[in-house]
Amino acid sequence: RESSSNMYLEPFSPAVWWSCLAMMAILAIVERITSKSPKEKDGALYTVLTTWLQQDASAVPEGGSGRFAFTVLSVSAMLVHAYYSSAIISALMSTGRGGPDSLKALGDSKYAIASEDYDYMRYLFFDVKTTWDDLEYLKKKKKTPNFYQELERGVELIRQGSTAFHSEYNQIYPYFKTFSDEQICKLQHVDTIPEVLTWSLATKDGQWTEVLRRAGGWVLETGLGKRLVNRLRVPQPPCRASLLAERVKLGDIAPLLALTAFGAFLSLVLLGAEIMFDKAKKGKLREGDAKRTLDDEDGASDVGVYDSNIE
Repeated sequence: RESSSNMYLEPFSPAVWWSCLAMMAILAIVERITSKSPKEKDGALYTVLTTWLQQDASAVPEGGSGRFAFTVLSVSAMLVHAYYSSAIISALMSTGRGGPDSLKALGDSKYAIASEDYDYMRYLFFDVKTTWDDLEYLKKKKKTPNFYQELERGVELIRQGSTAFHSEYNQIYPYFKTFSDEQICKLQHVDTIPEVLTWSLATKDGQWTEVLRRAGGWVLETGLGKRLVNRLRVPQPPCRASLLAERVKLGDIAPLLALTAFGAFLSLVLLGAEIMFDKAKKGKLREGDAKRTLDDEDGASDVGVYDSNIE
C-alpha cells in the first residue's frame, strides 16, 4: 500500500473534521462572549486556534466563566489530539509498500509469477487462449516454462518477496500461519476471478427461473450468502497492525462532542451567574451610597438657624 497525499486526513472521517471546526467556532464565540477586556475579546479566536493545535496559549481569561470555557477547550483539544495521534501512528505503522492492484499492473511489475498446478487452471486460464485481455497480457509478459510449482514451493517464493503465486484461498491461507506479523501485513493479492456467489443453474425461460431468482435474492439480502461463503472459505490471516488503524468516526467522539457542548453551555450559565452577582453587588453598593447620602442630609438638617439681628 502506498501513502497518499491525504493520508493525514484519513484518521478522521469528514463528519469528524467538520465537527472539530464547529467546536472551534463555538468555543471561540464562547471565549469572546465571556471575555472581560478588549484584549481577551480580540484574541479569542487566536486562543482557541493555538490551544486546538497544541501550541502555547498564554491568553488565559480573567473571569471565572472564561477560565471554565478555556478549561473545556483545553480538555477537548487534548482528547481530539489523542484520538488523532493514535489513529495516524497506527495507520503509518500498518502502511506497507505499494504494489500492483490488477493483472495488467502485475505484468508491468518486477514480480515473477507462478501457479499451483490444477487441471482447471491449465485448461481455463493459463494453457489456453482466453478473451481476457489483462490475463493474456500477463501470460505474454511473465509466463515461463517452470510456471507451475508445488504449493509449498509457492509459499516459499511468496516469503522471499519476489514472486506472485496463483492459488486457491482454501489451499494457501493455512500456510500463512507460519508467517510473521510483519510478513502478513506486507501481503497483497490480485483476484484472477472476482469473487461472485453462484446460485442454482436454470434455463433462461424455465418455469422455476423466477422462483430461483427470488430465492437467491432472499439469500443475499438476509446475509445467508455471506455466512455461507465464510463457512466454505478459509479466512485470510489478519494483519494485527491494520486492526489498530481504524478511522475515527463521528459516533466514536460523540461523548466528547456532548461534553464539549455541555461545557460551553455551562460556561455561559456561569457567565450569567457572574453578571447577576455583579449587578447585585453593584446594587448593594449603590444602596449603601444612597443611605450614606441620606444620613449626611439628615445631619445637615439638624443645624440650628437663628436671626443675627436679635441681640
